[in-house]
Amino acid sequence: MKSPSWLLLGAAGLLAGCVPGLEQTTWTPGPLPALDVDAGLDGLPAAAERSPRNASYSIDVRLDPEAHTLEGRLVLDWRNISGVPASEFPFHLYWNAFRNNLSSSARGDRRRALPRVHEREQARRRLGYIHVRSVRLADGTDLTPTLRYIQPDDGNDDDRTLMEVRTPQPVPPGDDVRFEIEWRSRIPYGDAGRAGWVHDYNFIAQWFPKVAVRGPNGWIAHQFHTNTEFFSDYGNYDVRITLPQGFVVGATGREQEVQQHGDGSATHRYVQEDVHDFAWTASRRFLERKGRFEEPGYPSVELRLLLQPEHAHLAERYLEATRRALRSYGTWSTPYPYAQLTIVDPAWMSASAGMEYPTLFTGGASIFAPPSLHSPEGVTVHEAGHQFWYGLVGTNEAEEAWLDEGLNSYHTSKTIQLGWGPQGWAKRYFGLAVGERVRSGWPVIAPGVQIGQGQNRLKSLRKHGRSDVMARPGWTYRTGKVYTLNSYGKPALVLQTLEAYVGDETMTRILRTYARRYRFAHPTTADFIAVVNEVTGDDYGWFFDQTFFSSGLCDYAIDVRQAAIAGLSGYADGPEGMPFPMPDPERSSEHEAQVTVLRLGEVQLPVEIWVEFDDGTRRTEHWDGQERWKRFRYEGPRVVRRAVVDPLGKLALDVNPNNNSWIATPGTARRAATKWGGRFLFWLQNLLEMQAVFG
Repeated sequence: MKSPSWLLLGAAGLLAGCVPGLEQTTWTPGPLPALDVDAGLDGLPAAAERSPRNASYSIDVRLDPEAHTLEGRLVLDWRNISGVPASEFPFHLYWNAFRNNLSSSARGDRRRALPRVHEREQARRRLGYIHVRSVRLADGTDLTPTLRYIQPDDGNDDDRTLMEVRTPQPVPPGDDVRFEIEWRSRIPYGDAGRAGWVHDYNFIAQWFPKVAVRGPNGWIAHQFHTNTEFFSDYGNYDVRITLPQGFVVGATGREQEVQQHGDGSATHRYVQEDVHDFAWTASRRFLERKGRFEEPGYPSVELRLLLQPEHAHLAERYLEATRRALRSYGTWSTPYPYAQLTIVDPAWMSASAGMEYPTLFTGGASIFAPPSLHSPEGVTVHEAGHQFWYGLVGTNEAEEAWLDEGLNSYHTSKTIQLGWGPQGWAKRYFGLAVGERVRSGWPVIAPGVQIGQGQNRLKSLRKHGRSDVMARPGWTYRTGKVYTLNSYGKPALVLQTLEAYVGDETMTRILRTYARRYRFAHPTTADFIAVVNEVTGDDYGWFFDQTFFSSGLCDYAIDVRQAAIAGLSGYADGPEGMPFPMPDPERSSEHEAQVTVLRLGEVQLPVEIWVEFDDGTRRTEHWDGQERWKRFRYEGPRVVRRAVVDPLGKLALDVNPNNNSWIATPGTARRAATKWGGRFLFWLQNLLEMQAVFG
């Protein structure tokens, strides 16, 4: 019997052109961005050579892999660069989000209810915490008695993800202060979120008491919520990690030395300047693979890949995707300045996949990873891209995640499209839901059916786009899916649309200006819009009002009505104006066509219309999109053959591209039958496959 999976593949050709967002094409890779990274830099701001280095850490930490605990001591040298005196100092304690089921993050995850008895042991191992034992100044002043937990976002007294201590005297602008902190942590289990342990795999991120950012108007400090990530100042890190021998260690920065202590333990020292965070990983199972990124005009980068043994066959794909990311992002913004970059292939069942930290990121892939699905290429490019949009331009991921995730998602799609082509369309079968960002199952691929740039985001935009305005803090979105849309998908589509308006060259200049001006800084949405206006020489406030600051949808459609113009019918003027009836009119060779463009959504953006006639000519019309509809009339011997709104696909935000065209071709009923018949066959093959396995 022919496998139902292959029957599905046979039906896939029918689906191409019938299912929205799918196209059947033969694709040839295009060129990645030019290697001349200095081209077009005239008049651009100079990129900073070093960061302010106002929050530098020296850390000693010991890992107990059996008890899953950390013992740590840090020295923080902090300088007040805000211009406002500071006496109260908030510190992030992110792992306290996993301390119990009453934290704000746990409540956001709907984990408040006490687990059933048989689930409690499993729930306990997911718990984690950071317990600060002492906080002192360099002169020995004990600040521990002033320690208190604060909840500026939601007033949840049970949340301990932010602590605050008070100094005896305010630290004036320009002055330095040194804190010495001792703490103990329990590492949460790996599927708790972003960090943790699974088997002997340890991914340690957001693991130490980290001082908040002092802005021009005071502290920018938020609790750790389900849908928020991180924000911190730049500095130098010198970190010494002690753990049992036999572990392969990877971390932010470059390993300086390894000390063997003779008691079965070793200390790995890592140092990195001009970063705003530090993460590390340790596992006995890692396979180490090395590579280099070397291109004319770019700094050389040493690549280190820490790979799960079952993914050994993916090593070169990981490394090549990283090289392409460094090349394309470096051209579109500023080149990667650090000497090394570590790629971590996370362990099975770990939720640490697809996360970014300075000079280190995690990928993620299934054993079944066909190249056409861009796995692990897609997540590798995206997380490597965060070295630029998050690493070098340090935006506030809690308040304005779209400046980080959105810019990066836009560039990820562009890099993938140029370097690998459209993503193949597939479904995974017989897999398990094993944690955030973890995919499993056998991929069944529709040959030749591909998803173009941005098209996979339109479904979510259609469903959740009206839920919230994009520009709002991450923890205030109605649901996690709305957060994901407004942080990743929608801003990427907005930037893709902006590029279509201003052109590729101008868009590159916008991003180069933004990346260079705000390197090692904390820009805002207002700063980005100001750069757009500066580079284009126009006020694009109207564009961002309709996109960043709107919850409306963009949806344009077209309708055509046309008929032959008949001769006079009815009464004509007779002698002395006396009406007299006319005979039935004959059909004229003249035609009248009414082409109506409809704005079905709320978003008002300028749009182009093509009207093609049966003699091969074409009219190009323009509409500002302000009203609900616009009608264009044509009279003459020509018949409208085709009409398209947004023919060049500039409006990546258009949630329903299927209603953008009208074609005067017979056989509409046949095409509709083919479309719905294709969908019926698709689901029929799913049922046959399930029957073959379980029947």
